Amino acid sequence: MIRRLPALTATAFMALFALPATAQDNPYAGCAAISDDAERLACFDRTYAEQVVVIAEREEAEEERREEVFGFREEDAVLEREEAAEATLTVTVQEILQGSRRDQVLLMDNGQLWREIDGSTLRNRVREGWTGTVSRHWSGAYEIRFEGRSGYLRVARVR
Repeated sequence: MIRRLPALTATAFMALFALPATAQDNPYAGCAAISDDAERLACFDRTYAEQVVVIAEREEAEEERREEVFGFREEDAVLEREEAAEATLTVTVQEILQGSRRDQVLLMDNGQLWREIDGSTLRNRVREGWTGTVSRHWSGAYEIRFEGRSGYLRVARVR
């Protein structure tokens, strides 16, 4: 299946090359200098294919970084300032451990540990295999809302 991207307007296309740029600043700068139409088009096509991969790798690394720090308040606060959208994380309970105060400590499928804290509205004990969404509560704490369950489990990230 062929996917077509929206065409650049002439103004946007010209703005791409209006400022002097090195190949490091603008990967298309070298292509713009080629006088032969076919070679120039081939250069743009190659460069675009490379940039799609670079952008995808950058987005994947950002997602991994976000997941790694999600739930640690100090690091997460920095992440929230960088991102405009509300951050959430979908997890599945792999194992349920008991904390020192007889509270639940949840080991998730991604290796994170979350400890139950006061203020939960979830009536049932959590079970292995439950899938939920971790998000930041308006109070600054974190909560997990499990699929098919009412209420939420207020949690703090341990590891």
